[in-house]
Amino acid sequence: MNPSQTARPPTVAVINATAASVAPARAALAEGFPEATVWSLMDDRLIIDAEAAGGLTPGLSARMASLIDYAVNGGADAVLLSCTMYGPVVQQERLASTLPMLSADEELFDEVSRRGYGSVLLLGPLPPAVQDSVTRLRTVLDDSPASAATTVVGEVAPGAHALVVSGDLPGLERLLIETATPHLEEVDAVVLGNFSLAPARSGVERALGKPVLSAPLLAATALRARVVGAGTERE
Repeated sequence: MNPSQTARPPTVAVINATAASVAPARAALAEGFPEATVWSLMDDRLIIDAEAAGGLTPGLSARMASLIDYAVNGGADAVLLSCTMYGPVVQQERLASTLPMLSADEELFDEVSRRGYGSVLLLGPLPPAVQDSVTRLRTVLDDSPASAATTVVGEVAPGAHALVVSGDLPGLERLLIETATPHLEEVDAVVLGNFSLAPARSGVERALGKPVLSAPLLAATALRARVVGAGTERE
């Protein structure tokens, strides 16, 4: 590299399926990967259409894959999905690209596994998303001898999505606290299963007195390690 030149910051393409995940993703990257340039992409019908279809379909997976391809071909140095339901698409796309890619909650689930809790409560705003997240977390835990016995309880926080969309953080914190409280005697930690719930993490943790884990910052720091480790920063 010419001494007069400086390497440009790595570009992280964040693919969003709802506008509510954009701010939490950007805030986490600002903290955990501050040198990155954030490129936000969005198809705000990905969640709506998946809910209507009862889950992922080949057509919806292809739509997410096309967004990932758009990011890769557009010069991204890494790709982060902020929607939990489309994580399986990342696994497939990794076969065709050496670019660091992370699904929304894989680092979160790995962290839950590493901590070896006896039981965790996973909260989410919509029933299909909670069911999907519990199933995938269970799969991760089963693969680790240290966490295979961990119990996972899934609970929907009804009305959380509306509070996220309206920007009512105090209301969201109250709702998550109310939803979690009946389970406190049976769980060791609470997992916020969606990027959109992450802004409430610290307030909920203070109120519950139990560890509360969320995905965005874990994903941002893990993605930074992969980008730097892979040497993908471009001049």
